[in-house]
Amino acid sequence: MILHIFDVKRIRYNLMQKQFYTLTISIVLVFCTHLIFGQGFNPYQHAYQGWDGNKIRKASPIRAFLNNFSLNASLGYGRTFYSHVVNADVLETPEKLIMLGEYTVNGNNIDYTGVVDWLNAPSVVTGSTVVGQGTENHILYTDSSEIKYRGSGFNIPINISLHLDIDRFRIGGGIIYELHRLKSLDPVNQGTYPYVPNFNSTFMFRYFFSLGGKVYHIKGWDYNVDIQIGKVKYGNQYDKSSLQNGIYFNLGIPIEYELSEYFWILLRPSFDFKSYTMTISQNDGGSAVSANFQHNQPAFYLNFGVRMKLPEVKRCPVKSCKTRLKHVHGGREFRGQPFYKKQNPKIGELYHPPERNMQKNRRKTIGKN
Repeated sequence: MILHIFDVKRIRYNLMQKQFYTLTISIVLVFCTHLIFGQGFNPYQHAYQGWDGNKIRKASPIRAFLNNFSLNASLGYGRTFYSHVVNADVLETPEKLIMLGEYTVNGNNIDYTGVVDWLNAPSVVTGSTVVGQGTENHILYTDSSEIKYRGSGFNIPINISLHLDIDRFRIGGGIIYELHRLKSLDPVNQGTYPYVPNFNSTFMFRYFFSLGGKVYHIKGWDYNVDIQIGKVKYGNQYDKSSLQNGIYFNLGIPIEYELSEYFWILLRPSFDFKSYTMTISQNDGGSAVSANFQHNQPAFYLNFGVRMKLPEVKRCPVKSCKTRLKHVHGGREFRGQPFYKKQNPKIGELYHPPERNMQKNRRKTIGKN
């Protein structure tokens, strides 16, 4: 009897020991499985949860919202065309052009008060010199013919803008940081010497609001029209206390080539309509007189850059997956390509041709035949 009870206790102990081992092994297996599938995305997780193959998890609401915006970045080249008419007599010297205010001529001698550097930083100067034949100094008179100067300088703009895309329309804004260089302005009707500004180069800053839309699409090419309305902040070479400028208008025709639904190559020719006014103070009969001097500054630009969008779905995280189309893993949609490549290419569109069909091997194949 005692032996029988002992055998029963031993059997129960063995069963409890086996259950303990089984439970321990199960916990270890579950933990290891969690480690393995927890290292990244598990494409089969929904299969274990009874996914029926019809419900696909939508993209992140934040990514879906940001996908409505596009970022433009471009670098360009431009030409700015200057022209202005001087409504006062001008004293020409090899060193400087002086817009005359109050002056007297006695024989070949002139005593004057005038303004120099009227393009960007006007300042009053006084002095006397010799003019006329046998000298390099001359006086240009407004009653003879119009005194006008014209010239051009080049620009290198860096443009960054952000747009909200609504169907085929875009609305947004941006900034432009621009290097501008100007050498001289040549006289048009009368004059011997060019107007040479007191700077070689300057930097300008712009901010603008833009509105545009797509007007035509063919074989991956998008043709758009847009307009920018903004303000120019001139560099330190310009006297800000004398300068006044309104808004500027820029009309552009962006041409884009679509590499993917998230990435475009951009070419944007455009034309600027802008001007500014310098307030110039002169003496007239012993009293100070202020006059506004307008400078026209139209410009042509050609910008080259890219337009980008944030993809609304992430790229496939499964390293062994070679799918190039948009596809589904475990109820979640992923893209199979980098954002700058087409996300839904046609069958065989992005695959390399057979080696024997490549141009470098075609001659060898023909020679063997």
